[in-house]
Amino acid sequence: MFDGTVAENIARFGELDPEKVIQAAQRAGMHELILRLPEGYDTPLGVGGSALSGGQKQRIGLARALYGDPALVVLDEPNSNLDEAGERALSETIGELTARGCTTILITHRTASLDAVQKIMILAEGTVRAYGPRTEILTAMRALAVPSPVAAASRAAPRKGLAALHRVPDKKDIHLDA
Repeated sequence: MFDGTVAENIARFGELDPEKVIQAAQRAGMHELILRLPEGYDTPLGVGGSALSGGQKQRIGLARALYGDPALVVLDEPNSNLDEAGERALSETIGELTARGCTTILITHRTASLDAVQKIMILAEGTVRAYGPRTEILTAMRALAVPSPVAAASRAAPRKGLAALHRVPDKKDIHLDA
């Protein structure tokens, strides 16, 4: 959070449109909580301001990302401090963004937030290790996480899992509106 009010933080310290600020907060599941703060949207944050939990800060950051109805949203570890309600709000928000045609890039180590995405790309050491539909990638990940007794006994058998799904996205996978 930056020094300023809740509303200023959501509006990215640019032109503050109260309707857009409230809409972004509602979409991030923060509106009701903000209304309970000492001064609502005018509550100061940052040094000497109101103390928020890590999850509340992340959800205000999510509202900031949603401010102004963007075409592209990049969320880096958006759920690292979220409680169950915050996780639900994040999932609902990602689903809403997808339904509206917004391209959403989610960078995360936690698979719980992947239920709302359509495709997954796994990177390791700067290389694409897997790319494909969410269900295929998650199924392969689960298969690799719990080795079956047959796989453990037969080390000579070729490995499948993520290696079988490895495919770098091509132009038909990328949808950009002109």
